[in-house]
Amino acid sequence: FQWAAQIGIEETYRKQRLLSERFRNHPNIKFGRHDPKTSFIEGLIARADRRAADLIEAAWRHGARLETWDEHVDFGAWEQAIADCNFDVDFQFRERKLDERLPWDHVDILIDKKWLQEDWQRAMELKYALDCRAGKCHLCGVIYRERELCKHMIKNQKKGHKEEEDTWEGIPEKITEQPAPVQRLRFRIGRGGEGRLLSHLELKEVWIRALRRARAPLAYSQGFHAQPKVTFATAQPLGEESTGDYMDAMLKETVDPEVLLEKLKAVLPVDFRVYGVTETALRGDSLMSLVDGFRYTILAEADADLPEKVRALEAAEEILVERKMKVKNKNRKRGRGRGRSKESVEIDIRPMITRLEVVAEQPGQYEIAFDTATDDGRMAKPKDLLPLLDLNPDTTRVIKRATLLRSETPELVAVG
Repeated sequence: FQWAAQIGIEETYRKQRLLSERFRNHPNIKFGRHDPKTSFIEGLIARADRRAADLIEAAWRHGARLETWDEHVDFGAWEQAIADCNFDVDFQFRERKLDERLPWDHVDILIDKKWLQEDWQRAMELKYALDCRAGKCHLCGVIYRERELCKHMIKNQKKGHKEEEDTWEGIPEKITEQPAPVQRLRFRIGRGGEGRLLSHLELKEVWIRALRRARAPLAYSQGFHAQPKVTFATAQPLGEESTGDYMDAMLKETVDPEVLLEKLKAVLPVDFRVYGVTETALRGDSLMSLVDGFRYTILAEADADLPEKVRALEAAEEILVERKMKVKNKNRKRGRGRGRSKESVEIDIRPMITRLEVVAEQPGQYEIAFDTATDDGRMAKPKDLLPLLDLNPDTTRVIKRATLLRSETPELVAVG
């Protein structure tokens, strides 16, 4: 269907309403759908050629960011980008001619384009090609490129592959027993520059790859999907710089911490830093459970009244902010999402703030020291303070200077 036209937003809404009405009296049918505006954005990119690069950049400049999250889609940014680039939406969404060159023709899928054109013609006649495992070979092109794949499939079919599928019980997968960890190293790490734009999961992958490049003998979890035993003091927020985070790595072989530290420094990508290493108790508390607080530096562009706002906030007896919290929903019916959902709740972050003051200033430029400690398992966050101080998150730098840990044991030996 690569030659088919893509319907527009209003037509998508109309068809979704039609289906929703038809399914209303059938509670056992779950009708899943995409937001038509999201599908529209996907179509702009997926059906276009390299000119879509200018459109994506223009949308980004107008504020488009997390387009796969329905609650964050900024459709207005894409409308502005379309106008800026004079992007022809109708041209991209049109039905394609069978003989025209398509932007993705250079992608080799092992199937002849001529066969796909014939399959499209069959679809227009409400016909379809039967599964080649149950009939003749359609000569789609794969057999000319990867003959062994087709031969294997045909051989299995002749042996009664359908019967094998119905009776197949599977072969238990062999699980390799992973060696137990023998050493636990705690690294003080940081990031800045473009590295701050990675999500926590992406950041975790960066550090695991760096440890592998440094030839660290990482210990792995047990099971079918063994994972490196690498943990962090906290999930690192998108956009936040750091010079004081911690990472624990479990090793299956004992190494010289200083030697591994130097190897790790040599292979880290740009904008990532490792400042030191400590050997800690192998069976000690988890790193995350040891976190007692954080120290931040906030560098902000603001008006001359910012110091007064900071002093007023520091002097306040109560500072209420909204947080999304997971709560149990007992009213949901069985089979319809029963469990936990997120709701907005108000919490007082004042008991969590141990320091808040302007420590340096120049005309229009301010440096704020902000420290937070745990209170009932929670901490204040820089993003809580920015709106309270009327600071622009796009121009404000947040740098985590230190992660405060409870002393685990007196036997820790600082190496770096």
